[in-house]
Amino acid sequence: MENDRITIRLPQIDLRQIDLLIRLGEFSTRSEVIRHAVKEYIENHTTRILAKADKIKKIQELEAAAAAIEPYMKK
Repeated sequence: MENDRITIRLPQIDLRQIDLLIRLGEFSTRSEVIRHAVKEYIENHTTRILAKADKIKKIQELEAAAAAIEPYMKK
């Protein structure tokens, strides 16, 4: 897999926590921590977006069904 290099700035508290994860053996480098965090964020955010889209679709289907039966409700 090809990787591109980027530069980011993080607060010292975040860097200390990242370094602690490395010292605890959870990750081997800061880059590994950041890659893992970005991947996890994207997966979680995508899941939330898909769930919202599904809710919107269901609402639209309900609105269409209500519009379809509305003429019969007035009789």
